[in-house]
Amino acid sequence: MPPTSSPPPAKPTGRVPIPAKLAWSSGVIAHTFMANILSYLAFPIYNIALGVPAQWLGWAMGLSRLMDSFTDPFMGHISDNTRTRWGRRRPYILLGGLLCALTFALLWVPPVAWFGKVGIFVWFFVVLIFFYLAHTIFVVPWAALGLEMTTDYDERTRLMAWRTFVECVGGLVMGSAWWLAIRFGKWWGGDEVVGVRGVGLLFGLLIAGSAIYSAVVCRERVQAQGQEKLAFVAAVKATFRNPTFLRLGLAMFLIFIGLFTCNVFSTYISLYYIFDGQKEPQAALNLYANGIFQFGGLALTPAVAWIGTRLGKKPTLLAGLCLTMVGYASSWFLYTPAHPYLQLVSFLLMAPGLSCVWVLTSSMLADICDVDELATGLRREGMYGATFSWLIKAGIAGTMVIAGYVLQWSGYNADLVQQPSEVILRMRILYVAVPTVFLLGAIWVMAGYPLTAEKAAEVRRQLDERRKG
Repeated sequence: MPPTSSPPPAKPTGRVPIPAKLAWSSGVIAHTFMANILSYLAFPIYNIALGVPAQWLGWAMGLSRLMDSFTDPFMGHISDNTRTRWGRRRPYILLGGLLCALTFALLWVPPVAWFGKVGIFVWFFVVLIFFYLAHTIFVVPWAALGLEMTTDYDERTRLMAWRTFVECVGGLVMGSAWWLAIRFGKWWGGDEVVGVRGVGLLFGLLIAGSAIYSAVVCRERVQAQGQEKLAFVAAVKATFRNPTFLRLGLAMFLIFIGLFTCNVFSTYISLYYIFDGQKEPQAALNLYANGIFQFGGLALTPAVAWIGTRLGKKPTLLAGLCLTMVGYASSWFLYTPAHPYLQLVSFLLMAPGLSCVWVLTSSMLADICDVDELATGLRREGMYGATFSWLIKAGIAGTMVIAGYVLQWSGYNADLVQQPSEVILRMRILYVAVPTVFLLGAIWVMAGYPLTAEKAAEVRRQLDERRKG
């Protein structure tokens, strides 16, 4: 458990001290691994290496993620209404982080010697359910804690830029997962199925360490400790009556559908079109591609924060989404067998756009919590963060199910060392077209986002006057 003596509360207004920013932001390393590692390892290990059908994996990841999404609002409500000597958030951050570390390690030790493909699939599905439940326990209170650390409009953007910067650092490590599995397997006299056990243990320890640091060191605001408790159904209804929140949530729903439906095609196109089915050079390229993407995020996140505080959050976000579309479109020209590493330019183009998404949408959500407090008199960061997460996860859950079938529809056959040219062509078309269509939808939705800096300042002024009165 966290320390028995509560630290002094963080200041509710103005600048957040750098140690406090770092303590909270460190938790994003655990969140990044939990939320994204499957896109790096699930298909390479369970489909390519173990032969579990792609559509089975799609259903397992989609259903478990859908179940996970429905637990988020409950966790947000529980956290909002928790009253302990350690605060509303920190006990759950610690517990959820430790449970995530354990279930993550178990996820990569399937009983290959005992069962066939059906048994391996059942193991994956069952452990995944518990993994995502642990993720909910951790991430909902952790995200809510970030939303309530400051009431300053621009400081929220700076705080989320810190989180995105640390997230990129964690992402640099995450991109090595498949490559490490192959290397560990060779060192231990096996293949990637053997080596991924070491990856599970290593990443599990990193998850636990970052969660412990965030839970123990980070300080909570205690301003909401004495507020009245709101019934769950009433809290959900109040959240969905906020049109500004619904617009932001719908945009993120569309963004994630666009990004995740055909995201796995990047590896498959490169593996079979550029490297003739050779896994090790593809795993190395994944490592380099992730490094390029994350370094791009590291370099440009401060610029995103700077631009966002001067041009405004909405214009900066819209520009970032346009740049992300350019990155996907460039893959048609940059994925070429003649120059295998030219595809890295695509990832470099995507990095600043996605940094805009991670930095600015969370900052916008914190502003929306002020609007809600003006309407309801309550601080409900946990419910807003959880419902926002639910919308995103519902989109991801759908895409995980669809992705397996889209991969099957393309004609992909895991038993073949090389894929037919028509299969590669379908993958390339889908990899460009699907993200473009959904990102255009998100841009259309966000074009009508109403909460400007001036309106947010007026809401803040009214809240401050209410507290003085």
